[in-house]
Amino acid sequence: MSSSSVTIAAGGYTAEIALRGGQLLRLTSQDPTTGSAQNLVVPATAAPGGFAGAVLAPWPNRVAKAAYVFEDTEYSLPVNEEETGAALHGLLYDVELSVDAQRSSEVRLTGVIEATEGYPFRLETVLVYRVAADLGLSVSLMVRYAPQDDDAAGSAPFGAGFHPYLTAGDAPLKDCRLRLPATTVAKTKPSGKVVDRGPVAGDLDLTNGPLLVSRQIDHAFTGLPDGAWFAELLHGPSGLLVRMIADTPWAQVYTGERIDRAGVAVEPMTCPPNAFNSGEDLLELAAGEWFRVGLSIEAIRL
Repeated sequence: MSSSSVTIAAGGYTAEIALRGGQLLRLTSQDPTTGSAQNLVVPATAAPGGFAGAVLAPWPNRVAKAAYVFEDTEYSLPVNEEETGAALHGLLYDVELSVDAQRSSEVRLTGVIEATEGYPFRLETVLVYRVAADLGLSVSLMVRYAPQDDDAAGSAPFGAGFHPYLTAGDAPLKDCRLRLPATTVAKTKPSGKVVDRGPVAGDLDLTNGPLLVSRQIDHAFTGLPDGAWFAELLHGPSGLLVRMIADTPWAQVYTGERIDRAGVAVEPMTCPPNAFNSGEDLLELAAGEWFRVGLSIEAIRL
């Protein structure tokens, strides 16, 4: 552990979390047969520039052209994806958080997304990581709109998500199956603008857990079950299954070509790409209002 991160451990699980942005740097589970630690997410050091383990707020995915209109005012955001001209994955990833409380199996991080010209809405954030034998890793993000000028508070546009790259103990992705119970897939432009959607089919139908051997996916999915849903990455030869549980209406799936397919990103999102412009599933936080979203990741050995 470095001074810029914290490590928690319990029940055979170990997680390392960065103070910058609360990024999940590493998550392992101990194999009870061999005693070795197996990666459940691609370590951040193995995916430079890939937002591996990032917490995405106040928007997930992209804002097309790094510009949006909210309550009749146009705002411009910094472009951080030069090839598309988009604003990608929010602002929290670059915010330094503080350890508010910590014990061996849990850490609570707090910080503030300060108001800026492009996003003039001050957000207080609380991020809690826990590990336990019966649930693996759980992550809770809580955000409150906390304007310093209450007279001009209004509401704040908001979305959130998480960006883990799942891996079944570093097994080749071509030998793994991915199941996601989504019935609808969105078609987007490279900038993130959603232009169409339709039923999942062919390589984009993940409902029955197909092999990923020849599939290249970078799409937003919806039509997920109400309440909690499961995404499962299975490496059949070893019997290691990595299960994510989330309850968001959207999930981005990316087969990690930019990181040499070291893992598959399954990104729970509260809204689709470019929601700051489309308004679809976009949250509007009133002053003082808290919002919570979370996920869990566990290892199951078949």
